[in-house]
Amino acid sequence: MKKLIVITSPYFFKGEDSILSHLFDEGMQHLHLRKPDSEANELRKLLDRIPDIYYPKVVLHDCFNLAIEYGLGGIHLNRRNNQSPDGFTGTISCSCHSIEELEQFGKLDYLFLSPIFQSISKEGYGNGFKPETLRQASNAGIINDKVIALGGIDLTTLPLLRPFCFGGAAVLGAVWGDSPSADKEDSIITQYKKLQAWN
Repeated sequence: MKKLIVITSPYFFKGEDSILSHLFDEGMQHLHLRKPDSEANELRKLLDRIPDIYYPKVVLHDCFNLAIEYGLGGIHLNRRNNQSPDGFTGTISCSCHSIEELEQFGKLDYLFLSPIFQSISKEGYGNGFKPETLRQASNAGIINDKVIALGGIDLTTLPLLRPFCFGGAAVLGAVWGDSPSADKEDSIITQYKKLQAWN
């Protein structure tokens, strides 16, 4: 079964904790908690409102010490935070934007490769890979079960990943839309279930 990773909206919104808990209840196995402009206390407030049974399924992009404090499942290295904290034993991942970076960081637990398609959540981000490039990297074993496709992933583009050897896909805009809110919980859950069914 391929991984489906949900990346949070970059901004906090009212009712987010309820929606995240509901997504976990619906079977979400992998959540990347990415709030690039947040403080540790804001992340704490959100984590405190999610049942701790789900903490092993959460990967943190910032404030890595919280991953140890809460027993979270992993951390995602980035330009803001490029070192794992001492004593951290969970998964370590990072984002790559070239085939060469996939080779460079191949020892990590898994890698995002982006943007595969035109980004939904980042306007003008573009897509950086021709199908032939992805095919060659798949045939060479560079794109494998550890590589997660990111960028423009939705119900239309998910089937286009099948010819390649990706281990799964990460979604952001396809789940949250432009402006997530508590009153959109039902539609967010429905959209997630449709994406989850791609396996």
